[in-house]
Formats: sequence, C-alpha cells, structure tokens
Amino acid sequence: MNILKTAGVVAVLASAANVAIPVLAGDVLPAERQAIVTYLGGKASAVTYWVKDSKGYQVFTTLDAAAAPGAAPAVVRVSAVLQPGQEQVVSLPGPVGREGASLRISRVNDRIEVEKVGALAY
Repeated sequence: MNILKTAGVVAVLASAANVAIPVLAGDVLPAERQAIVTYLGGKASAVTYWVKDSKGYQVFTTLDAAAAPGAAPAVVRVSAVLQPGQEQVVSLPGPVGREGASLRISRVNDRIEVEKVGALAY
C-alpha cells in the first residue's frame, strides 16, 4: 500500500469511526484518534495515531515500506503505551551502504509528537 492508498484507507476508517481526517507530520499537533501521516523517503510511509488508555496513551504506528524500487511493500504495525516523558523509536533500515529512517514518537505532557529522523533513499 503506498502513502496515497494508506491515507485514503485512513480517511475512510476515520469517517467510519467518526474521527478527524489525517494530518501530515509537522502540521498542527494531533488530537486523540487523529492520524499523522509521515513520508519516510523512498517508498516508505507511516501512519500514527493514539488513544487514551487506563495505563497511558496507547500509540499505534503502521509502517508501509518496500525494500527496493519495484519490490512488494511490507506492512508492519507496532504499538506502545507511553507515559509523559517517554518515547518510542521505530526504525527502518536503508539499502546496503545507505542511511535508514527512524520515527520518534514522544509523549509530551498531554500530547503526542511525531518526528522523522533521517530519510530513506534508493
């Protein structure tokens, strides 16, 4: 699934679940259940959202990445419960001899921040 398909699927799910349309990383800070779409370079993207849980903020990230141009994409979903001051880093390796990309997801007080670190290049 590429970023446009991912964003489309998220928008459909958001409408069905009665939540907001996705925002791109770097835009206004996301509200609960609002998707954050992050382009990671190459053929990789991530969609992140969070919900309040009795143990903290449950953060879900779905990564969509192809190992090389023309390769079939791999989709992986990770989650973590974050307390204020905690962060989760999700990394994608780059091609041999090149840098990968990471997504730093942080809980700062009562909000979630998503930051891309590096970018994939083919």
